[in-house]
Amino acid sequence: MTAAQIQDILNHKDILLAIRSKRVKNQAELDRLQKRLMQKFRAAVAPAPRPTNTMDIALNAAHNIFQIWQGVSFGLKVVRGFRSAFKTK
Repeated sequence: MTAAQIQDILNHKDILLAIRSKRVKNQAELDRLQKRLMQKFRAAVAPAPRPTNTMDIALNAAHNIFQIWQGVSFGLKVVRGFRSAFKTK
């Protein structure tokens, strides 16, 4: 809390009531931010919508094939790296 917020609380007739109302406001803001964060997280991890036309299906298949190719090539690089690092004669 800032000095101005503390001074506002101290200037109230009922300091405990001012503290409680500040806490309720803070909790409401925290709940709102948590709800917003969960909505963004769910949107980020939600599955992609199903393709509706043949162009989307073809693009989706091409994307999947490219991802598989990248994964396999990365795996081969890792295996080659381990083999060269732990080469025995």
